Order: sequence, then C-alpha cells, then structure tokens
Amino acid sequence: MSKLIKSCLNFPHTIIISPDDYSGGSSQNGLSHFSRWTIPLPTVKSSFSTLNANIYKCLIVKHSMISWHDRLKENDHLEEFFDYIALKSKDTRDTYLWILKGIIDFFEEDYIDFNPEELNQRKYRDLIRAKSKKNKKSTLNLYSKIFSILTNIYELNIEIELLRETDKFTDYIRFEELYEIIDNADKEIAAVTAFIFCTGLRPISVISIEKSQLMLNAANPYVRNVYLKGGKRHDIIILYPDIVLPLLRWYLQFKSSKIENYDTIPYVFVSQRGNNSKSYIYHLVSQCKKVLGRPVSPRMLRKGLGIHTKELGWQDEVRRMLLGHGDIGTTIKAYSDYSVDDIVREFNRKRFPQQVQGSIQNQYYQPQPRFQQMQSPQPPNNNQEFCPFCGRPVEYEMILCPYCGREIKKICDVCKRYVNATWEVCPYCATKVKKRKKYEKGLFIDKK
Repeated sequence: MSKLIKSCLNFPHTIIISPDDYSGGSSQNGLSHFSRWTIPLPTVKSSFSTLNANIYKCLIVKHSMISWHDRLKENDHLEEFFDYIALKSKDTRDTYLWILKGIIDFFEEDYIDFNPEELNQRKYRDLIRAKSKKNKKSTLNLYSKIFSILTNIYELNIEIELLRETDKFTDYIRFEELYEIIDNADKEIAAVTAFIFCTGLRPISVISIEKSQLMLNAANPYVRNVYLKGGKRHDIIILYPDIVLPLLRWYLQFKSSKIENYDTIPYVFVSQRGNNSKSYIYHLVSQCKKVLGRPVSPRMLRKGLGIHTKELGWQDEVRRMLLGHGDIGTTIKAYSDYSVDDIVREFNRKRFPQQVQGSIQNQYYQPQPRFQQMQSPQPPNNNQEFCPFCGRPVEYEMILCPYCGREIKKICDVCKRYVNATWEVCPYCATKVKKRKKYEKGLFIDKK
C-alpha cells in the first residue's frame, strides 16, 4: 500500500481512483455510488490518510491528454450515435455532444462505460424535472432532442415531450429605434448594429463573413455565400444600403487604422485584437442599452427585421427566405407577432392602397433628417476630392492617397470622424489627434 502511495505522489498528474473492489458502503467517504472519480493530486495528498484502503486501485493519467470528447469516442455503445451526427454541421455536432455530456454527467456515469440502452422513461423525466429549474425551454428541448435521437437509434421505449417555446413573446428592436442607435451610440456599435438589423444574420454568421464576400458595388448590395445555421450557405441581400454602406465602409477604414495587420485578416468584423468571436458582437450590441434604456441582444435585432418586413406587407415565404428559416412555421410563430393592428393595416391596404403605400414609403424608405445629420458632410462632385499633396482626385473615404501614398485623413479616436491629416486638433470634439506610427515607415516622403 505504501509503495502505491509513494509511486502516485511521484507523478505530477491527476489520479483517477476506481472503487471496483470497494465494499465500504455509502457511509464511508460518500464515494460508493460513483464508478470513477477524478481527484487533483493536491487533494489526494491531503486525503490519503483518511480514505479507506479498499479503494486504492489507481490509474495515473495525464488529464490534459484524455478529454471528455475523446472518451466519448472510445465508448463502443455510441458508435451508431456518432455515425448519425457525422452528417450534421460542426456546430450541430458540438451542441449534440455537449448535451449528451450533460446527460451522462447528470446520471453520474463514466463517458466510456455509458450505455444508452439503459435509459428509460423514468430517467428521462427525472432529468427534465431537474434541468427545468435552471434552464430555458429551448435548452430543455435540446435534451429531449438527444433522447429522441437515442430512442430512434437504440429502439428505446421513451415518450418524448417537447415544450412549447415562447420566443414569439420576446422583445425586439423597432425600425425607428435603429435610428436612435445610429444617432446616439458609438459609431462602431452603430455600424455593427445596423448591419445585423438590415441583414437579419445571427452572430455566428456575422463573424464568419470575409471581406471577399462583400458585394457592395452591385446594383443591389449583398453578401455572397454566407454561412448560416445548420451549415447552409446563401447570398444575403443588404436591406437599406443607404444606411448600411456608409457605416460599413467607415468600419473597414476604422479597423484598418486601428489594427496593423487588418489587411491580412480575412474577416470583416473583428475585435481590437483581431479576433472574430461572438463575444465581440454580443458586447457591442449590448452597449445599445445606454441608448434605448433596456437590454439589447442580436436576437432582438434579427426579430426586429422580421417584424419590420411583416409591417411592410411582405409575404411570409419571402420573409422565411430572408431570415434563412427551414420551416415557414418558425417565421410565422416567432418572427411575426400578429395582432389587431395587422388586421386594420391589411384592411386599409386593400381599401386605400395608394394612401397606405405612400405612408409606408414616408415612414420607412425616405431618409430621416437625423440620419443625414449623423453622417459626415459629403463633398460635391460625385463624392470626390483632391489630394492636398499631389492634387490628383481621390474618394472622400480614402485615408491614403493611392498615387503619392501620403496620409490625407485621420480618424479621431474619440468622435471617430474623418479629420484632415494636417490638423493637430479635431474640430468636432476638441481632442488632440495622434499621429499614426503605422504610416511613418510605409509612406513615401519627399526629402526635398
């Protein structure tokens, strides 16, 4: 016994204690109902003197080498389950495996020894009853989904009960509130928020967009071959390009001036560190709470587009295509919020079509005065001006002259407006403009 303890303490790893021969009863150490425990080595060192000697049947492994994902793959009982999810997208596979891990952890079984054929109706109800105390209905339906898959694969006699989700009652961002965000929020926040609202994309799709996918010069600007939920890919039209394109072009220039290697990063929406993560999108959108006075999420922007298109009188099938739903029932139930106002609007649309159409255009399609005030003043002559150094024509949004390579504009760190490169103080917010070290080495400077 002492030799085993001494050999265990010589390894800086995690010790897994398997009490196959343990007969001490549930009252001793409270460990008899487990089949295997993972105990950090410092805990083992302090507990060797108190644990019963019958449970010292140890296996020393490196914890970092065997993950729960790898141990699930070693389970022979789950081969058919892995064959089933192999046809799914990577995100779907990861979600299914994570839910399966939660089921195994709930029943306190080992990942390698778990046998899905031992599941029954009582275990299913016990899990749903326990999980319902802390989880949303959508999460509970994921657990039911995995039980349903296991029931079909292994022919289990389990009746699955899916809960009715209440997404149709969630809050959403109205179209006029989008203007409030554009007017009053930080410009980076406004650019991301407007893009999500006018495309209806989920955060996972937004962070996967690459610069080569932006078709901004097309007659109807769109994003090409966007990754959608479930691994599908479709072209996404950008609604209201007069709102989105100026903000999106500014965003590209702003990131290029802030991140040194932004030109080599393929993705459009990245954090200050150059990472394209969902947390970056969620953080920016959550900052809209300061403008609207209530919590804001990307889900509310996506639903806001669904409600807005419904108010415009779009057909449900067209709205389904816009939002990327596989089932039109999802569009109608969760992205419509039909009420008595819709009855009145449809009645007036049929009775007074010209008046209703005119009111819709005045409300949604005509540029808002506050949005025009928000934009920087556009120069005349087709959005062109001249380089102050070489005198050649350049576009208004260019920071560097493509001919002489000199810096002709800067972006203020505070108000994020374009400022003349020769100005030392921003005239909009009275902040001292910092000179970019990035351009000092790369620019051609006439030594004369």
